[in-house]
Amino acid sequence: MLKKLHNRKFFKYSLITGTILTTILQNQVFSSEESQKLPEVIVTADRIEEPLEESTSDIIVITEKEIKKMNVEWVADALRKLPNLYVKQTGGPGKQTSVFLRTSTKAGDTLIMIDGVKVNDPTLGEFDFSSLSVDEIERIEIINGPQSTLYGSEAMAGVINIITKKGKGKPKINISLEGGSYGTYKPAFNLYGGTEKINYRITSFYYKTEGFSAYKDGDENDGYKNAFISGKFGFKPSKKLEFEFLGRYYYDRNEIDTSSGDDPDYIGRTHHLLISGKIKLYLTSYWEQILNFSKVKNIRKHSDPTDLYNNSKITPAIYIINWQHNFYLSKIFTFIIGTEYRKEEGKYEDAYSNFDEDVENKAIYINNKIKLLNNNLILNGGIRYDNHQTFGEKTTYRIGFLYNIIPYALKIKANYGTAFKAPTLDDLFWPGSGNPNLKPEEAWGWDAGIEKDFLNEKIKFSLGFFYQKYKNLIQWAPVSPGSWIWQPQNIGKANIKGSELNFTFTLTRNLIIRSGYTYLDTENEDNNKYLRFKPMHKFFVSGKYNINKFSLFAEYLYTGERYNDVNNQEKLKSYSLINLSVTYKLSPNLSLFGRIDNLLNTNYEEVKDYETPDRSFYAGIRFSY
Repeated sequence: MLKKLHNRKFFKYSLITGTILTTILQNQVFSSEESQKLPEVIVTADRIEEPLEESTSDIIVITEKEIKKMNVEWVADALRKLPNLYVKQTGGPGKQTSVFLRTSTKAGDTLIMIDGVKVNDPTLGEFDFSSLSVDEIERIEIINGPQSTLYGSEAMAGVINIITKKGKGKPKINISLEGGSYGTYKPAFNLYGGTEKINYRITSFYYKTEGFSAYKDGDENDGYKNAFISGKFGFKPSKKLEFEFLGRYYYDRNEIDTSSGDDPDYIGRTHHLLISGKIKLYLTSYWEQILNFSKVKNIRKHSDPTDLYNNSKITPAIYIINWQHNFYLSKIFTFIIGTEYRKEEGKYEDAYSNFDEDVENKAIYINNKIKLLNNNLILNGGIRYDNHQTFGEKTTYRIGFLYNIIPYALKIKANYGTAFKAPTLDDLFWPGSGNPNLKPEEAWGWDAGIEKDFLNEKIKFSLGFFYQKYKNLIQWAPVSPGSWIWQPQNIGKANIKGSELNFTFTLTRNLIIRSGYTYLDTENEDNNKYLRFKPMHKFFVSGKYNINKFSLFAEYLYTGERYNDVNNQEKLKSYSLINLSVTYKLSPNLSLFGRIDNLLNTNYEEVKDYETPDRSFYAGIRFSY
């Protein structure tokens, strides 16, 4: 059973890692110099810009600088390194990729955004990370726990907000070229710059790989191609008015296998479009208005001349208008009120059926933040009301606090919140089986933790605990006992609890070691089984070392056993991965980089019967002008 502590490999590696780190610390003399750092600013936790250290939420931030050290190509590969989430991919690059946060029962429990724009597929409910590259990314903000109060549906387990780069400074061009295993190559281009009045950024790349068989025992390579372009533009005609526009488009072609075997004729093609605009108006020194509007549309076509069931066209789209008012009433009190209109559309066509449906949702939300005791005590709370076209009304809320005990360099955090997820368009309207009477899925949860610094922040330690409860989960079941007709119904219940432990060791200015461990205990309350795709143990340790023009990133990742099915009949084995990445600066404008993935050539699965990469090598060059 997963619930027995039987992973001897994990504990052996943990003991070895701990011994090494302790030895290093005992023999390391810390520098007394303190680097001057600007406070890190986030935008996702409370829908406003605020210092990371002032947020009550449980937050992880991955910066552009950290991503460059890894030299990875895809956002999913950067997320795989985190101990509190799980990534599953049905094959190599371009294949369906889902992300599970620590308290999610499925991938659709997490809201995914790009620059604050919701991109979850309204027909499936989740987001496919397979085509999301790191090229345009400034940082990734991950907020754990129920977040429907500010973001509505989908944010049951948390939010992942991918924030793209904003141009600044003199015009600059970045060009890179990378190639490697599986016949992979990728040229990429960035142009950006800005002044006080305008800013701009254009990003483009072309990616191609011959790939490997997505089916575990197959012998036919499944290739992937992606052509991408995006642009972000800002204009500030006065101190009180700002405009920002974002546009993204890509086309990809994907060769697909199923879990039953090779399929050389099964092809998927996607056209993705995202357009968004933002207007900021500063009416007074304490009143800020932000108007956001966005459109996200995909056209997904699947074709297979040998199987009519594999021929379809799906066109999901989301339209959102959000009008938010931020009142900075004093140095200690911030009040936010906003309203949102959301429309989801879905069209489906194949040889046997079709549907063309849409739903609307209207919402209003309020959030308050107050800082007391010389800003050392921060209280946060909010409430939201949604009115959905099919199921009607829903109210969610959240509360949180942070207490900073300065003499002990100790922070205490705690949060509680409720959340919901609206039925997908497939759940509601799928021909012959959709259920328009579905209720929303519901959840509530809490998290609490401490953060402690030692030796003037040379060592950082955090410990956290969390719990989340779900009800009314939508699951397929017979409409009546013994019936052959199945329909999605609100019958599921589940709970997830666990703990996390993280360390950061700044051994010198040039050497940083990080480690983290997450423990999960989950239950599907319908059958008293463990939830699928949820590892009980996940651990990582990574090191970053810089010296002169040379930088090295190395990591060890352990993922415990998981179940591939709801009845716990198919178990996926635990596995360990070691990855290496190196960058060498030939000059301030020219650098070489390379990486080795799966150094030990581990054979593992993220989804049963789907292949994962063997040991692979990649190298490239970056030029800036």
